[in-house]
Amino acid sequence: MSAASQLAPERGNPFLDPILARWQAAPAALFGIFHDGDEWQTLDQGAFLARALRFAAVFAQAGVATGDIALIILEHGIDAHAAFVGAMLIGAAPGFMPSPNVKQDAVLYWRTHRDVFAHAKPRAILVYDTLLDAVRDAADGTGAAVVGASLADTVTPATLPPAPDAGAVALLQHSSGTTGLKKGVKLSYQAISDQLAAYRDALALDKVAAPRIASWLPLYHDMGLLSSFLLPMWLGVPILSIDPFEWTRQPSLLFDAVEEHRATHTWVPNFALLHHVRSARGKRTWDLSSLVAIVCCSEPNKAEAFDAFVARFGDWGVTAATLQACYAMAETVFAVSQTPVGTPVRRLMLDRGALLEGVVAAPAEGREDAVLLSNGPPIAGCEVRVLKDDGFAGERVIGEVCITAPYLFSGYHNNPAATEKAFLGKWLRTGDLGFIDQGEVFIVGRLKDVIIVNGKNIFAHDVEAAVSRVPHVKPGRAVAFGHYAADAGSEQLVIVAERLDAAADDADVARLISHAVSEEVGVSCGDVRLVDQGWLVKTTSGKMSRAENVKKYVTLFGVT
Repeated sequence: MSAASQLAPERGNPFLDPILARWQAAPAALFGIFHDGDEWQTLDQGAFLARALRFAAVFAQAGVATGDIALIILEHGIDAHAAFVGAMLIGAAPGFMPSPNVKQDAVLYWRTHRDVFAHAKPRAILVYDTLLDAVRDAADGTGAAVVGASLADTVTPATLPPAPDAGAVALLQHSSGTTGLKKGVKLSYQAISDQLAAYRDALALDKVAAPRIASWLPLYHDMGLLSSFLLPMWLGVPILSIDPFEWTRQPSLLFDAVEEHRATHTWVPNFALLHHVRSARGKRTWDLSSLVAIVCCSEPNKAEAFDAFVARFGDWGVTAATLQACYAMAETVFAVSQTPVGTPVRRLMLDRGALLEGVVAAPAEGREDAVLLSNGPPIAGCEVRVLKDDGFAGERVIGEVCITAPYLFSGYHNNPAATEKAFLGKWLRTGDLGFIDQGEVFIVGRLKDVIIVNGKNIFAHDVEAAVSRVPHVKPGRAVAFGHYAADAGSEQLVIVAERLDAAADDADVARLISHAVSEEVGVSCGDVRLVDQGWLVKTTSGKMSRAENVKKYVTLFGVT
């Protein structure tokens, strides 16, 4: 019996319908190419569907039914993709969770996941076999069935029931958890398909000949899940998939995918641009001319990173117009705004001091204190307003970015209080600080990441960027936060940065950091600490967990 014959004849689902129709009509069409060790493994639509149906049977055998939550902890690869779709095919709402790894704090990882399991109340948790005992221990008392992925090799796929209706919850997308419990964002099938249609149009993907999307992004992060898995699968665009940890060790794998398989699009966070620049050594070159867009998202985009990337790889086919910017969040499924593909991202030169006081103003003549990159206009159906004090402001006024759209999330799973707090009427309060200029969205920081020292506002990401440029500091491995100093009677600026090497004197590096920060934001550091590599705690999405690093700073350094 073919995989296609296992499907229910009538699905009635705006997300699954086009996917399944395509798989049935063209099972030999390319689904994706997955990097597996030293090789690229090609998978057609029929083979992928067959694997997804096996995981659907695994979930069904574990008692998972329509409307149940199914969490997935698998290493990046074909099975992770197939298991997610398999859960959807039996009407469950899947959610990816990160696998433990040596770069994470093991105590923090299991504490966080015990909390998530207890809160999410999944019917089943699918894991790779060597993780079975640890997850069973973490999920003890939740009633969840913990099952191993190897069962997919033994089960017999079964005919599937009709899919849930358009308004049913399709998946859970967990937040990165920079503070507190990770919140499960509930997304409906209708919201996902509406968002993907709008984002396809914003990218003009239907006008690209033979599009292919290359990605090393983890699937438990909304950028990887939506841009590089669900979007291409829904559109029938082949994916070129690389394990995130393999990419970290060998960033050129992304360039391999682009050159060998003629990728047209990829999504990356800003830090990845600099990672590529720093790691590109030797005389080897790649042909990157097939790239239509490298879309930068997930963290503040920096002009210096864009410029460095183009300067380093311009001879390989990258131009200023190749680099694009997107503002996105799980609560809107993904994209809120997107820069127009084909033209360089617009820049604003602003007065940094005025910006920190909440004013958008041009710098004094001859100065370019702050260079902000546009995130483009809102995509179709999405409205963006800026909340200032008790009302919405006009353009070029900084305030909290608020959003409304037909594809907003269905709420936080099992957390009605957080859901209610997130809204002001129909408007989602993002917690991001930004403004609108000529209809385009600019983000300047997070409300929670504003540090106030002696009455002056400082954006933590500006400080961290300055520290990352200091010699002997590992780039991207610094955290800035405010901590109340009893002797000074006010909040002081604290920097904790990881050493790049042990040869430099800590006192000398600390002085360099203090000077760089003072030059960048005009504030002196209250305390600077140099620590070993791996000391700082990051979230699963690669962002600094300020709350956990503050705890560690207070505990280990005896600060009160």
